[in-house]
Amino acid sequence: MTVSRVEVWLAVPVGDQRRHAHALVLRAAAALLGVEAGALALARERGGRPYVALSRGGPAPLPAPLVSVSVSHTRGLTAVAVCGGGEAGGRIGVDVEAVRGLPAVALARRWFSDEEAQWIESHDAALRVRALLWVWTHKEALGKALGTGLVRGGLLLPVPLPASGVPEQRTGDSAVLREIAPEAGLTSAVPPAPDGYALCVAGARGTGGLPVSVRRVDG
Repeated sequence: MTVSRVEVWLAVPVGDQRRHAHALVLRAAAALLGVEAGALALARERGGRPYVALSRGGPAPLPAPLVSVSVSHTRGLTAVAVCGGGEAGGRIGVDVEAVRGLPAVALARRWFSDEEAQWIESHDAALRVRALLWVWTHKEALGKALGTGLVRGGLLLPVPLPASGVPEQRTGDSAVLREIAPEAGLTSAVPPAPDGYALCVAGARGTGGLPVSVRRVDG
């Protein structure tokens, strides 16, 4: 399967959020592949990264690296991202965060580089949480795309800091994964998110130029 696009599915969680996310991943992957969700299973690599496998009806699924997947949970919303690909590329990560009361400057000074912390602090007080989450969601998504996670590598990865501040997100705007670290092949995109949320999708090598679509689904 050729890497061609990234789809992000957003849903209000029903019941247990992790089980809900598990089912949502399979639905999204099945829609991308054009198969029934029951034909697929969700498994994890040794490092914990999830992947979609063909189900053979037993406890051990057959590896089927046809779809790269990523999952994120936050207060009141689940996000899953799927990308058609293969072993050669297409690794993606997604992060969604609820915009809420956070000590933005203190957190930035603790976890981010001086440049990133100064960029966050340069915003008006009312925008600092959104600026913090711009950086945070990028780092989280990048860490997932590389399989390192946030603490084991995501915090050290480069993040694009728009000179004009946090961009406004408009419903209907298109998003494309664009290179942010050419030497490492890293990409990112910030597609429109529901009001009150920050959303970022990131990719590893082989994802540059892929369009990113966002879909709201029920259940």
